[in-house]
Amino acid sequence: MSEPEPIGTATTASPAARSHSRASDLVRAFYEPFRTGDTSIYRDILAADWADLPLAPGQEQGPAGIGAQVGLFRQAFPDYDVTHEDLIVGDDRVAVRNTVTGTHQGAFMGYAATGRRIAIRTMDLHRIRDDRIAITWHLEDFAGLIAQLSGPDEAAGQPGPWT
Repeated sequence: MSEPEPIGTATTASPAARSHSRASDLVRAFYEPFRTGDTSIYRDILAADWADLPLAPGQEQGPAGIGAQVGLFRQAFPDYDVTHEDLIVGDDRVAVRNTVTGTHQGAFMGYAATGRRIAIRTMDLHRIRDDRIAITWHLEDFAGLIAQLSGPDEAAGQPGPWT
């Protein structure tokens, strides 16, 4: 016989609150491979027909394609980190406003390693279906990244303001 869960855990929350909590957990897990390089979690959180929109040049659609993208980012920015500035859950969607940081230590987008710290902004919208992420729409501030990689040293690590 298992121990009862303490008050305030998911079992005492409404079904909608549990659903929002699960959606939030799924989406937070989506970003972990970018930090760690371990993409095995994608088998558990992405739908078999998951769509990534838009695709990066040369990226394969589906869960296999994101694993390769994670590898490219981690090779270029081994200390890649994501800070969720906002994570908003509504119905079957989760919106995330992120700040991505890292040190440019490998070739990326035609730029040889610069050793510069970078910080860019991203916006993602994930659709949840059957307790998995079914679609991810995303926009990255790659213009800001290129400015940091190619501009004067003082431009490095300085993304545009969010406010």
